[in-house]
Amino acid sequence: MKIAGYMVVVGCLSLSACSDFQPAKTGSVGGYQLQLKNDPAPLKVGSKASIEFSIRDGVNQPVDSCTVHFRQYMPGHEMSLDNVFVLMVDQAKVGIYTADSGEFSMGGDWVLEFDFICGADHHTIPFDFKLEWPE
Repeated sequence: MKIAGYMVVVGCLSLSACSDFQPAKTGSVGGYQLQLKNDPAPLKVGSKASIEFSIRDGVNQPVDSCTVHFRQYMPGHEMSLDNVFVLMVDQAKVGIYTADSGEFSMGGDWVLEFDFICGADHHTIPFDFKLEWPE
């Protein structure tokens, strides 16, 4: 579409207009501000995901000296991998820790639980997800 000499591209520029958009999940514990992003978003049955977990302190500065692990599980559906924690790495040293999940094998309620140690502080925080079965 051309308007007054400018090309206008219509697409999914506003993330809220995208049908598969899922905003980052946020939380706080012990004075830390936490943000969780996953790709794909939303999580999909039969797929693995790239997980990004960021930690900021009380003055909104990135915290890059933590040890971070996460696990994924389905409450009420005991599986052999429920207690396997995956180490996350902050390769750029900017308070953003990344790792890949295991496969989300079925639809239903899932939890990504993060366990992190920053200095003498040790915290755990869960994030809940509901995966829909593919049509």
